[in-house]
Amino acid sequence: MPQLSKAILVDGNRSKRPRTNVRYEWPQFMLFVGCYVLLDYGYFKIPVDLFANVIYYHGVVTICADLVNWLAPLEHVLAKQNHLLSAKADLEIVRGCDGAGVLFLVVSAVLVFPSGLKRKLLGLLLGIGLIYGLNLLRICVLYFVIAYRPDLFQLTHTYVAPTLMVVLGCFYFAWWAFGSTSQSHEPA
Repeated sequence: MPQLSKAILVDGNRSKRPRTNVRYEWPQFMLFVGCYVLLDYGYFKIPVDLFANVIYYHGVVTICADLVNWLAPLEHVLAKQNHLLSAKADLEIVRGCDGAGVLFLVVSAVLVFPSGLKRKLLGLLLGIGLIYGLNLLRICVLYFVIAYRPDLFQLTHTYVAPTLMVVLGCFYFAWWAFGSTSQSHEPA
């Protein structure tokens, strides 16, 4: 079956409208899925003790405890392994509730997007920093929710916070990808 091409009239000249190449889109999509699966596979190969005692403690819990204590000094939050502890709450950070899924989405999308190496590295650095910062903010908010509104914790933890993280990750990628294109747009 011959492929049909569409043409548009620009200033009296016939010019071809750029078509998307379906043969390129599917492999790119499969590469995105493969990248995500590999990141997720590696993530689940990390031992639980390493997460609780090292990665979560040093990379998340101590920072969040400091942030909460800075914002609300009367909370007296302590960091212990993968827990934020106070007289009002015990928030445990576990695998899957650490923002890794959103991070893997953003990293996979940036890696497979057709862009130059410098632009990809910048996209990865900014994206990782954004998701990491958003996750720290999310954990601090979850601490206050569980301490003061435990009735809203399940809703916030299961639906609101993850959805916001994914949406903000998508907005970041769209912003980054739009800035990665070097096409010049002609006025209509």
